[in-house]
Amino acid sequence: MRKYIVLLYSLLFLGIADCISQKKPLDMEAYKLWRRVEGQQMSEDGKWVTYRFVYIDQEGHDKDVPVTYLRDMTSGKVYEFPNVREMSFFNQGKGLRYVVQPSPLDTLKERKDSLFLLSLKDMKKTYWDKPYGFRESPHSPLISYSYPIDRDGKNRALRRLIVWNFETGDSVRIDSVENYFSTDDYKSVVYIRNHNGKKSLRVGLVKGKHQVIYDDEKAIVTNFSLNRGGLKGVFSVASDSSYLREPDLLYTFSVVDGKYRLVMDTKEVVVSDEYKVRGGIYSVFNNGKYIFVDVGLQQQEERKPKAKPDKSFELELWKWDDEVSQSRQSYGLGGDRRKMPKYVYHVDSKKCVLVAPSHIDQMYQPSCDEYRYVIIADETPYRGLADWRDEVTADLYLVSLETGERTLLFKDFRQRPVWSPNGKYAMLYHAEKKVWYKLNPETGELTDVSTPIGFAVYNEEHDLPKPAVPYGIAGWLAGGDQVVLYDKYDMWVVDLTGKQPTYSLTNGWGREHGISLRLLKANREMRWINPKQNILVHGLDRETLDQGVYVLTPNRKVKKLMSGAYDLYFNQQSENGKFYLFTRQSYTEFRELWWSKNDFTRPVRITNTNPQQENYLWGSVQLVEWTNFEGKPNRGLLYLPENYDLTKRYPVIVNFYETHTGDLHTYQLPSLSSAMINTVTYVSNGYVVFMPDVHFTVGAPGESCYNAVVSGTQMLIDRGIADKDRIGVQGHSWSGYQVAYLVTRTNMFKCASPGAAVSNMVSAYTGIRTGSGMPRMFMYEETQSRMGKTLWDDPEAYIKNSPIFYADKIQTPLLIFHCDGDEAVPYSEGLNLFLAMRRLHKPAWLLNYKGDRHFLYNKAAEIDWTIRLQQFFDYYLKDTPMPRWMKEGINVNERGVDQKYDFVK
Repeated sequence: MRKYIVLLYSLLFLGIADCISQKKPLDMEAYKLWRRVEGQQMSEDGKWVTYRFVYIDQEGHDKDVPVTYLRDMTSGKVYEFPNVREMSFFNQGKGLRYVVQPSPLDTLKERKDSLFLLSLKDMKKTYWDKPYGFRESPHSPLISYSYPIDRDGKNRALRRLIVWNFETGDSVRIDSVENYFSTDDYKSVVYIRNHNGKKSLRVGLVKGKHQVIYDDEKAIVTNFSLNRGGLKGVFSVASDSSYLREPDLLYTFSVVDGKYRLVMDTKEVVVSDEYKVRGGIYSVFNNGKYIFVDVGLQQQEERKPKAKPDKSFELELWKWDDEVSQSRQSYGLGGDRRKMPKYVYHVDSKKCVLVAPSHIDQMYQPSCDEYRYVIIADETPYRGLADWRDEVTADLYLVSLETGERTLLFKDFRQRPVWSPNGKYAMLYHAEKKVWYKLNPETGELTDVSTPIGFAVYNEEHDLPKPAVPYGIAGWLAGGDQVVLYDKYDMWVVDLTGKQPTYSLTNGWGREHGISLRLLKANREMRWINPKQNILVHGLDRETLDQGVYVLTPNRKVKKLMSGAYDLYFNQQSENGKFYLFTRQSYTEFRELWWSKNDFTRPVRITNTNPQQENYLWGSVQLVEWTNFEGKPNRGLLYLPENYDLTKRYPVIVNFYETHTGDLHTYQLPSLSSAMINTVTYVSNGYVVFMPDVHFTVGAPGESCYNAVVSGTQMLIDRGIADKDRIGVQGHSWSGYQVAYLVTRTNMFKCASPGAAVSNMVSAYTGIRTGSGMPRMFMYEETQSRMGKTLWDDPEAYIKNSPIFYADKIQTPLLIFHCDGDEAVPYSEGLNLFLAMRRLHKPAWLLNYKGDRHFLYNKAAEIDWTIRLQQFFDYYLKDTPMPRWMKEGINVNERGVDQKYDFVK
């Protein structure tokens, strides 16, 4: 049968006679040629880049030897590494670690991998012949590894530590090491030594003398950890053997002078009659005053033997006021596992203060070491509302770590709080009020800090029933007292102390030029924004949708470094900030890898992933604008075939979802259809593809679609682009619903293909998304389906927006795609639409790839769907012969035997 499908490929893409060019239209054989880029990374110094190509469709390429490439960005020389599956840089980009599979050294086929270290200075290769791994340093040539000293395997924890200099070959050996850690690339080391059963905590330079910090034979050290700076740490001790599993003593220590002090003895800590502190390693913060501790029950609950269920029948009992519905329980939500409260231990008073009761789900704390307040989120009052809400909201409380006192901040809050890096303030975005609040934890005062900006700080294009999200926080100025907020175009500095007025860091340049400016972050989180230095920002031109890189100078001037008709994504920045690795794409340019210095004057293209593209008809894309039926400006994307003739009218497929203009510069990968049409393939085969933006009015999603899509399609007719008798429409899921609605309102389309479409909002409202167990009500009340009300608040609106009630008005032939394993939209929705068409004696076909899901995951099914969808449109829009499956159908006994791709004679 597979051979039969291959023979019929030629029937798929009959389209344009290519007399002018030798280029070919895309077909399914062409899909096998396309590759993507993987394994892209840049060395820490920015001078080397690795990458490899991978065929997207592996069929026919399983015997190809994979090659990873290493490019010297200084000289441009490229090195090839066959059969390499992973690479990583170390030693400030002077060294490369890579794994070869299969091993070229393994003539007996006993080892799968060979691990090599490569010096990029002289390209000298070292084979790692040891049967254990190692840790390389990103910043030095020092490599550490350890192996068990006890060859009999009785004590695998007792190990020998080796620190080896990759450049000089020198090494240092430290024996009897249980665990170790270094924060300065193995110049020094902290470790626990176990010699003849005696344990000690030690620290020192790797090549020097090691200082003993703790070595009490009676109270045994068990574990340790270091803080972020590596200069201080904690270690745990078991006062006797009964505490070895949960050490009862916790000490802090200094790496610098070796001094230590006891900060907690769990035997002396009283929590409550119900709970006790568990032993272990804890972080000490706020100048050594506080420790967050884990607690357990004083008396362990007896484990009840697992009951054997009666399997003679299975009852699913739904109870009206269950906190979590049965379908969501089946996915592990709302389990009865007992949660523990959160306590903070006061080192000086040796008391525990309750911070978060056991029913609290989230605790938000500053990332710094000195703070006295946290925020907790209580979702309890709202968990039962999750069936009809998009997310579980919470009551937010400010909690004093000193007293445990809780102060209510907001009820039914949607967003997460964000603490300043210094822990002095928290930022809270109130979705309903559309403002940012500053919280001063010392006073509990909440202050609106975004209104003085004078522009909206929320997504102004938001069209869902639930409140809009904010544009976000760009970062913080040094010290953490000043936060940088985004509006649609610019960045704004807000002084949280209130001493300085709010001002635009970008001086309003973004709004003046219609360009959204965003901090350029690549592969790392920028801790501070320094307005006294040049700052790189990413720019999006809201009119042309071009993207670029700009520099913000200390005098708040914005200068363009690089910009064009493409999309940019920044993968990585070198540690010194001088070099960038990024991808660039457009409709005609694949997502290629680029490298540049930070002035972006002469960026270097590294990859040419799909050179075969020049052999195929590709086409172009335009941004178009018109006035929709609501009298508002509307935009969309218009994909035109290669050699587009202004004097001709073309067959058109209208294909859409919500908004598409943001994809103007997105590369369209030639591929099989798992649901929607493959745009570039249809364009290559002579179609015009139109993707209008749809902006919705809450309560009228169907009519919103009609106003945008039909007005845009009429614009194509009026401008002489579309042949009014050869226009088809296709959509899937949410746009599948919209297509089903459209054909009840207009006969403009010669044919239509709604996929996984809701046909009845009344029944779908109380359906279940079986992939998550979520009832679908939240989609109508708060998110995509955009009704904004319950079914009982406005039943007429639900009926008005349900295509099934107006199926008698449909005059358009339908190819309905819906699989019975659909985990998002109930299969009954597509089946009901088909049965309505059948009962009304209207032409319709239903394709159910049995057992498949919302999208197709079976490649054979994707091939079949790609064929039938193309044949359906070609028949109605290009006057090709009707395939037999459309004429004759496929009865039960013919399934898998006769696919009937051939045409009716």
